[in-house]
Amino acid sequence: MNLITFFETHTVYEITEVAIRAGTTIGYLKLCKYGKRRMSADLAIWLEHVTQGELTACELRPDLPWPNSQRLL
Repeated sequence: MNLITFFETHTVYEITEVAIRAGTTIGYLKLCKYGKRRMSADLAIWLEHVTQGELTACELRPDLPWPNSQRLL
């Protein structure tokens, strides 16, 4: 799932909780959502972890050479 879909299918409260657990802010995730910022690989991995795979690092940063597996954690 990409960030646009994630924001459309979750409440602001849920997104804020995910952001906090991943060590970022909802504001930063919005910047990434709109292409104003590119999240780090580490943040993509953390988001995959805290969402239990709902968001995946491969989808969040498709420009990086991820392993062939769908799940990183």
